[in-house]
Order: sequence, then structure tokens, then C-alpha cells
Amino acid sequence: MRFESRQRITGTVDEVERAMLDPRYFDFLLQHHGVLLEVQPLEVKDEGDKVRRKVRYRPKPVIATIGPKRVPPEWFAFVETSTYDKKRKELTFTNVPTSHTISKMLVNTGTLRLRDVGGATERTMDGEISLKLPLLMKPLAMIGERIIQSEGLKILDGEAPVLNRFISEVLRKG
Repeated sequence: MRFESRQRITGTVDEVERAMLDPRYFDFLLQHHGVLLEVQPLEVKDEGDKVRRKVRYRPKPVIATIGPKRVPPEWFAFVETSTYDKKRKELTFTNVPTSHTISKMLVNTGTLRLRDVGGATERTMDGEISLKLPLLMKPLAMIGERIIQSEGLKILDGEAPVLNRFISEVLRKG
């Protein structure tokens, strides 16, 4: 399933880029985002024109149980492996669930782009979410993909005001 999201960020492309790459942003995001329980940078490598990183995220569980079985919060955790290209103003990513069982079934990849729109920034994300389920469970894949997409976009939508706040409260004052 393909997805796309567009957001307007009240900052220049340079400010948005600096905020996204600022090491202080991880803690700020965790503190001010209502859905995330964990944001942990595992690796950040600045290679000049490119920044490669791995970041572990654990959002609040969307569902508590499946039938009688309790759903552990770890099922929702994932590691973003991404490369940000400073020249193209583009971040390519793969989100891999930390649960081995879930990671065998779920593929989430995409690209985030920053574009100037008259002093503000349009942040566009497009990508793909697919569930690889056994043949008899295929009808559930489309439902599952829609739920995962919806929850992922809620995380992204919840991040936009935090990013705006970080730019105004930290970048511009620091």
C-alpha cells in the first residue's frame, strides 16, 4: 500500500534540516510527542553531504490484546535506518520492527523531502507499507496495512508541531 503525507513546517528548509539533524531533537521529540514512549539514537554518522542514522522508536501500543493474548509494547517498536542527503534535501528510510516475528511480515520504506514554500517548508513523505502474510490471511493484509498506515501518519502528524516548537524554542534561541 502506497502512502503520502504533506506538512507545512514554519521554518526555512535550512532550519528544518538543522532541527531534524540536531542531536538534541531526539530528547525534545520524546518529551513533547504524545504517542512516543521511546526515541533512542543508535547510530548517527555525518559524512559531509550525507547523514546516515539508525534510531529506535517505540510508540504507545495501538491495541492491547488480540483475542485473549496480550500484545507486548515491543511489537510496535521499530528501528528507522535512514540516509539524509543534504544536497537533495531528501531522507530515504526503512523502518524495521524490532520484533523478529513482526519484521518478517512487515515492510515499510519511503522518502521524506523538504521544499521551500515562501519562507516555510513543505515536508512531503511518500512510501510503502506491506504486510507479507500467509495465503489464507491475505485478506487481513489490506486491513492491517491501512491500520499501520493510519497509526504511522498519526505519529508523523504529531511530530509536526513538535518540530515547529523545537525550531522556535531551541534553534532560534540557541
